[in-house]
Amino acid sequence: MIENRIIGAVLSAVFAFITMAVYPLSCPAVDEQKQFREYVSQGNHFTCSLPRDWGEYQPGFGLSQEEKKVYGVTLFGPSDGGPAPPTISLHYYAPGNLLHRTMDKFIRTHSRPVLGPPSGDGSHGEVYPAAIAGRQAVTFEQRNVRYTGGRSLNPGKVILFERFVVIPDENDQGFYVLRLSVPDSMRTRYEGIFKVITESFRPGK
Repeated sequence: MIENRIIGAVLSAVFAFITMAVYPLSCPAVDEQKQFREYVSQGNHFTCSLPRDWGEYQPGFGLSQEEKKVYGVTLFGPSDGGPAPPTISLHYYAPGNLLHRTMDKFIRTHSRPVLGPPSGDGSHGEVYPAAIAGRQAVTFEQRNVRYTGGRSLNPGKVILFERFVVIPDENDQGFYVLRLSVPDSMRTRYEGIFKVITESFRPGK
């Protein structure tokens, strides 16, 4: 009888130790499920995980996604009262869309300064290859100045950090764009969220 009690106590202690060791490892996965939700774009052009506490931009007027042939979502993160809220956008530019004719044109437009070499606070980085969802993609970063305060003699300004991931569709006709835009001073706070979205991204075409 005493031996059985000893064995039972030992087994209970072992079980408690295993539970304590495993529980911390399982918490991040549980937390991630709570923090992110599955998103399916209009037209089933792509799926990904999106943060639950970010709001979706809902345009009140203008052309529809079908009319523009641009499908996806723009998200605004929780605001801390700053002049530029964190933004993440994900879009599929279908062939014949009204905004960007080709993937190469989009990359040229957004990876290079429009008015000559970068100066002052703005900068444009190099375009690098990347692998997203088993496809050869490209990624690049840039910093731009955004002036705030409306029409003013001395407007305020904020430096925006932007990261782009551009992915071709299966026929190299259309393309996907994942874009992070946040104040440069806060970039480390949001890069992890953008990484989760990028790693969960699955193109439908």
